[in-house]
Amino acid sequence: MTVGIYIRVSTDEQVQEGYSISAQRERLKAFCVAQGWSDFKFYVDEGISGRSTKRPQFQKLMNDIESELIDVLLVYRLDRLTRSVRDLHNILDFLDSHKCTFRSATEIYDTATAMGRMFITIVAAIAEWESANLGERVRMGQIEKARQGKWAAQPPYGFNKDENHQLHIDEYEIKGVKLMVQKVREGLSFRQLSIYMGSTEYKPKRGYKWHIRTLLDLMHNPVLYGAMRWKDDLYEGTHEGIMSKKEFDQLQKIITSRQNYKKREISSTFIYQMKIVCPDCGNRCTSERTTWKRKTDKVTEVRNNYRCQVCALNKPNEAAFRVREIALTDALLNYMQAVSVAAPTAPIKVENDDPSIEIKKEIKRIESQREKYQRAWASDLITDEEFKSRMDDSRLRYSELQSQLEQTDTPVKSENDLIALKKTAHQFKDNFPELNDEEKRAFVQMFIESIQIDVVERPKGKGFRNQRIEISDVKLY
Repeated sequence: MTVGIYIRVSTDEQVQEGYSISAQRERLKAFCVAQGWSDFKFYVDEGISGRSTKRPQFQKLMNDIESELIDVLLVYRLDRLTRSVRDLHNILDFLDSHKCTFRSATEIYDTATAMGRMFITIVAAIAEWESANLGERVRMGQIEKARQGKWAAQPPYGFNKDENHQLHIDEYEIKGVKLMVQKVREGLSFRQLSIYMGSTEYKPKRGYKWHIRTLLDLMHNPVLYGAMRWKDDLYEGTHEGIMSKKEFDQLQKIITSRQNYKKREISSTFIYQMKIVCPDCGNRCTSERTTWKRKTDKVTEVRNNYRCQVCALNKPNEAAFRVREIALTDALLNYMQAVSVAAPTAPIKVENDDPSIEIKKEIKRIESQREKYQRAWASDLITDEEFKSRMDDSRLRYSELQSQLEQTDTPVKSENDLIALKKTAHQFKDNFPELNDEEKRAFVQMFIESIQIDVVERPKGKGFRNQRIEISDVKLY
């Protein structure tokens, strides 16, 4: 009999009340020993609420139960499993359908009888009420904190907070904030401001560069004039600011007046939206439109283009990759015309030097190693710190291998697959040019996952003159 022991802790209060991971583990292990269960496995979710079932280890436990690897689901208390009556009934039905028994170490439930199910439902309803009531008290406490001028979250840039959660000016960072305000008043856009601040000595509290959204949030924050916003309420005079309310309102008018409210008279259909992979950085290109009026008859011309926004933001001094939609269509047709698929006489076999084989072996080895770590931790052969350190190290390597596997693990095509591909290629060459833009977009979005591009010749200047591209690969869904 295999026992799946589920442990969850979400708040510091539970740790103080004795519901910590270590405390639950010791009590549940002792319970298993008393019951004569020697084969047990731990599933631990730390810092996650029980209001939802979207918990990594809980989902892993459910998958193991579905695979019939677990015979008994054991928890310390019912509220460790869930705080939702609806989720409880779904879990119990799931356990029944896979012949898995539910047990609680501190409570006695007999889910086989109507009386037992009624009793467990009442307990779950109380746990759900307790959770909702706690949430209401926390919200009321946060509102009262804001009314008293106490800052509950991380202080904004330019400020710090004392042990009483009161905001105070940070003498060094506030110079950077004043510089931002000055540059906005001088006419810098927020894109220009992000580039300018990146060249100064002032660095953001999180991350390595200033983002437009970060700067906008800071310039819109009433903390600059000594006020605090919580939800829809504004509490003024909570701390010392760097400007008056009148100056802050004036700053907001300056920012608002520079926003571009264009009424779009032209709409475009972007055929390859989010399908083009940037050849320089590997990210997806975004869509953009160019419009102009012809000098002869004043007719408005529209051209769709695709540009790598990541390169444009991270490399402001270099020209980001851009390509015209019409050039993409020509290149795609050339690529499909060049597709030559010969049906093999025998099914294609996987070669021995397939790198995915070794990667899968390494992934299995790490999974086995992590299982041993869990058993050693459950048997007190390693400390909690050693267990966490080893699991973190193996998790990093496991993630790297999963990423490598996704890049190398391509499906092997059978003879029928290759014949179907050849037929699709011929149909594409014959029919795609005859479709309108909406039909082309529908086809591309439905069947094409990504388009890889090789730049044969870079354009000269800012436009597309002399640019030559080729499509190197088209991945289908």
